[in-house]
Amino acid sequence: MTTAHPHFDDRGTLHWETTWNGALARAAADDRLIFVELGRKL
Repeated sequence: MTTAHPHFDDRGTLHWETTWNGALARAAADDRLIFVELGRKL
């Protein structure tokens, strides 16, 4: 389970997951949708 944004400090705005299974589990537990952020590593 990840809570901080994996690339920058978002000051705890959201809970972030870095795996699909983690996102599915959190979404199911919280009865929420999944937001997918795509990008490339710099």
